[in-house]
Amino acid sequence: MLASPFVCAALTRTLVAHAQGCGLPVDVLLQRAGLTPAQLHGHGQIPAMQVEQLLLECELAGAGREFGCELVPGMATHSLQGLNILLDSAASVRDSLACFIRYLPLVTNCVLVSLDGAQLHMRRYQHQPHYYMLDAAVLSLVRNIARRAGRTPAQMFTQVSVLPQQAAGRWLQDWGVAVVSAQWPSLQLAPGALELDLPGANAFLHQSMLRQWQGAGMSEAREDSLQLARHWLAAGDQPIERIAERLGYRQPSNFIRAFRKQFGVTPKQFRLSALQPA
Repeated sequence: MLASPFVCAALTRTLVAHAQGCGLPVDVLLQRAGLTPAQLHGHGQIPAMQVEQLLLECELAGAGREFGCELVPGMATHSLQGLNILLDSAASVRDSLACFIRYLPLVTNCVLVSLDGAQLHMRRYQHQPHYYMLDAAVLSLVRNIARRAGRTPAQMFTQVSVLPQQAAGRWLQDWGVAVVSAQWPSLQLAPGALELDLPGANAFLHQSMLRQWQGAGMSEAREDSLQLARHWLAAGDQPIERIAERLGYRQPSNFIRAFRKQFGVTPKQFRLSALQPA
């Protein structure tokens, strides 16, 4: 029996927060999609059809065509913190993509990703996702792969294929990437791009995160990211805001709250105590 398609709760929370920021009546839209606030909490899985209905309700309520494109900056949700660290710390672009393909199904199984030569293919699992979701996925991949390699999107990709209904094409062209229409999205990497070393490669950090993701737990990955924060704070050489950014927190205050909930002290208090002479 095929597994039911799902989207993790944290990614769904990101959609809801973006809709709210656009001035949409999220309470009404959630109700129409058959979603309750309780479903959005924690690290659970939400049936993909309910998320698709939520996106459709957003579109009907007046969300613009570029709603999915504008969602990209918010994609670094709590559920993806550990995954982002895992991908950033890999040795090369190829290694990073291998980890992404392997562990994406813990975040959502709505979109299946595979690497064929230097082409990254996306395809549907059981149904075709709303184009908002496809726009967010394509642009996030292009932007983050380029960022990890320390290059521009135009340097990393020679061509990206998108569906006719997607709005991501204009964004990609603005980034200097050639765009063609196709039945399903794909990303053509530039010659040699897969073998590029990542500036943020860290074998120790990567192996630590890999052990967590091999355990297949979202909560464990989140807890491990906070353990890494303790390590960075004790080193005393990074601003708290930078640590929060590296862990995927959109606001430093969210990182501070999560750290205090986990360890009973604020990051600043922990750093001060760690720097005290024994």
